Amino acid sequence: MPRLTPAHATLILDHVLGDPSIPTAVTIALIAGIPSPSDPTPRLRRGVLLRRLATDPVSESSLETLHLLASLPACASPIAAAHIAVAAFLAASAPDFDAVARALFARPDGRARQAVHGGSSPALASDDAIATVDQFEAAVGMSSSQTILRVLWGNRAAVEERVQELLAAEWAAIGPSRLEALAMRIVGDGAVDTWGAADEAMRANLRILAGEAKTREILDKLEKTTCNTNPISTPAVEKVMDALKASCADLHSIVEDPLPAAKAVADELLTARMEKLVSLNAQEVGGQPTTCGVAGPSIHNDKDNGPGIGKPHSLMERNATARTSQWEESLGLDGSEPPSPPRPHLPSPRRLPPSPLSPPGNKNNNRRKARRWSLFEEETLRKGVEEYVTLS
Repeated sequence: MPRLTPAHATLILDHVLGDPSIPTAVTIALIAGIPSPSDPTPRLRRGVLLRRLATDPVSESSLETLHLLASLPACASPIAAAHIAVAAFLAASAPDFDAVARALFARPDGRARQAVHGGSSPALASDDAIATVDQFEAAVGMSSSQTILRVLWGNRAAVEERVQELLAAEWAAIGPSRLEALAMRIVGDGAVDTWGAADEAMRANLRILAGEAKTREILDKLEKTTCNTNPISTPAVEKVMDALKASCADLHSIVEDPLPAAKAVADELLTARMEKLVSLNAQEVGGQPTTCGVAGPSIHNDKDNGPGIGKPHSLMERNATARTSQWEESLGLDGSEPPSPPRPHLPSPRRLPPSPLSPPGNKNNNRRKARRWSLFEEETLRKGVEEYVTLS
């Protein structure tokens, strides 16, 4: 097995220390067994500081860790609240409030004041942090103010909670390591592109890293992608296609394409045939009348005057659209009369169908309703019959 170089150690530690799921004991044992990294990455530095802060969240060393963490680029925003909470707790929980407050918040050399006002770490500066620094500076030598600040900032659990919020935000924003990015290119989403661009020697190395099962899966995806994009994209086939293209180019340069000449001959034959048909039609028009199966206006051409468009026609002139038929009076072969041609007749008028009768159920719809006679009417009828009707 080849010996690890400092560059390799940097990649390994960058991955291990930046992964919060790996226990700290494992990372300590790994650091003791591999060479020191040659050029620590920002992610590696951040991972070391975060693990140190997670081990000791509230102390003098944690305050120094927060100062170093704030100096790294792209620092999370909760670090200002966590920093001022740790500094305030150290002063509020100290037996000698005045001495610790002077060391941390006094002008101009206080550690917390320099971090907040100095400008070397802009991530530690905030309005709340500046106000808290001024309050602790003003409370030096004032017991009443010290009592209030001890109540406000003397809760260690609240300070540790702010540090844990900072750690969660930092671990979430740390991003993947370089090894994870390379692994994604080898066996992840970018594996198809990486394996497709690799030669045989590189694929042998990738096969060792990916394993046989993952290698078969990636090669199957690569084959499907290749078939979908270009079914014949192997180097041998591409070489044959290039050779065919070169042969076709050489053939076109030597042999003249017969298609244009054949098209020209065909056009000449078609033109000659059309001219012959036009001359035959002109001879038929000049020698005998032309019949037309569709009635319509005729155009009569004179020999000298050209087409007589718009001239009035004489009744004695022959109509070019007229048809003639011969009356046959001879008998048939069997002595019978020949069949007479069909007689012309006008079209029969269109008969409208009669309207349907109303259904039987509607016959008595318009009849007057029967009215029952009254007793007076019956008595009057009976008297009239007795008086005027004589029964025989």
